Parts: sequence; structure tokens; C-alpha cells
Amino acid sequence: MKKAAFIDLDGTVLDSERIYQRFWKEAIEECGFESFYCDTLRLRSLDRGLADDYLRSVYGPGLDLNKLRQTRNELMDEYLSENRYEVKPGVIQGLGYLRSKGISPYIVSATPREKIEKLLSSYFLKDYFDGIVSAKDAPRGKPFPDCYLLALKEAKVGPEEAIAIEDAPNGIEAALDAGIDTYMAIDLSEPDESLLPRLKGVLHNFAEIRFLV
Repeated sequence: MKKAAFIDLDGTVLDSERIYQRFWKEAIEECGFESFYCDTLRLRSLDRGLADDYLRSVYGPGLDLNKLRQTRNELMDEYLSENRYEVKPGVIQGLGYLRSKGISPYIVSATPREKIEKLLSSYFLKDYFDGIVSAKDAPRGKPFPDCYLLALKEAKVGPEEAIAIEDAPNGIEAALDAGIDTYMAIDLSEPDESLLPRLKGVLHNFAEIRFLV
């Protein structure tokens, strides 16, 4: 019997990943590089050290990573001062269903805890979750399983008692490596042939979880 659902935030609960993609590209260009050469989809939920390694592999040592991240953050902050994310379709219904089945929802995100709490409060979602786990509190970020192992401890469940819902391959790999049944919430990409057989299911709308769990 499943007792906990570990749910990613960006791209799964909030329609925010496309905004990150936009401003990664704009920040790269403001730093004097061609964004065309960078597959920014690979950066979704990615451990910071691995992300830095990837960016260096594309642009070399001339890229100022601190400046790049600061520029992206400033661009996003300016955008979000006048715009809001949308909650992904079916999220409220899906969370309600999980609770009706006795499954406790937790956020497990690469986003810092303070920002997660602020976002959940801003979108009136905080009461839907029983806990928050940030990969920033774990030794390594996604795709390493550390944050999901931390989530299992937080929820006091075994991996066989949990499910994970993630939109990005890095998050999916983290959950799978922690031994957790994992569903992919479709956002900016579909599962490839290597990933699809390892998933318990695919959600085109978060509310579809009621047909799968």
C-alpha cells in the first residue's frame, strides 16, 4: 500500500520550467555566448555541480558561471514581478485524490526550501502538502537519489510505500535510483525509449494519477 507521494515542484506542480528555459537562454546571450549551442533542457532539476560541468563543456572556461546565474535570476525576478506562474492542470484534483487514498503528498524539489515555501504560500498550495524536501539539503542534487532518500526518512516510509511524480529525466532518475515507483508528468519533454519502460506511468494531466494509483 502506498503511503507517500513525492512530487516535484517546477514543471510538475507549477508551469515554471518553460520560464526557466527562456531565461537560461537570455542569460547565456547576455553573457556574450550563443544559447543555440546549449541544450538547456538538460539543466532541469540538475545538481549544481553537474550543471556547471555541462555549461563549461559547452562554453569553456571563459563562461562566468556566477554571472550567468545572477543574470538569469535577475531576469526571472523582473519577469515575475509582473507575471505569475500557472498551476499545472489537474494538480488540485490529483492532490485531493491522493489524500482520499491515504497517501500523503510531499514536495521534493531542486529549489531551495525557503523559495519552495514562498511559492506554495503564494499559490495557496501549502496546505495540500505534508512536508517539503529540498535537494539543497541533501549531499547531492538530482539525478542522484539523495533527496529522495531524505524524503523517505522525512515521511517515515520505505521505497515500496512511496510514489514519485517528476517531469524531468534528472528527477526521474533520482527517484528510480531510490527504488521508488515513478510517474512522469509531461511538461517540456516526453520519455525516451530508455526511460519509458522504467516508469509506472505517464501523466499528461496531473489528475490522471487517479487512474494509476
